[in-house]
Amino acid sequence: MTGTATESKELVTFLRDKVGEHLRSVLYYDDDTRDLLYIGDDVADAYDERGRADVLRDMRLEAIEKAHQEDLYIHGSLDCTIRCFDDAVEMHFIHGEACGTAVALDSEVFAVHNTFVGRCLDVMGQ
Repeated sequence: MTGTATESKELVTFLRDKVGEHLRSVLYYDDDTRDLLYIGDDVADAYDERGRADVLRDMRLEAIEKAHQEDLYIHGSLDCTIRCFDDAVEMHFIHGEACGTAVALDSEVFAVHNTFVGRCLDVMGQ
């Protein structure tokens, strides 16, 4: 994905086909726009406009840090960050310093991943 709004819209179609009702939201942003491409009813009810703006600000800040992260971790280009919460997995596809796509899925989509992360948290005493 090169980071266009069109590709992000295609991602929504793909995810709705593959994960169905487990898709929570898809947000595309660039320098000038914020486009909420998909939002489930439960997510829409949980976040007011201020909450959505706060999430977008967090995504933009993370995107600004892309070059720093790539310099810090010498692994190549930073393409995506993933956050695992009890009820959702947030993926942030960073296309550039001012552009990205944020995807949220219900955590059960990542049952194997969540089991692994959960076991690591248990070992760490968290």
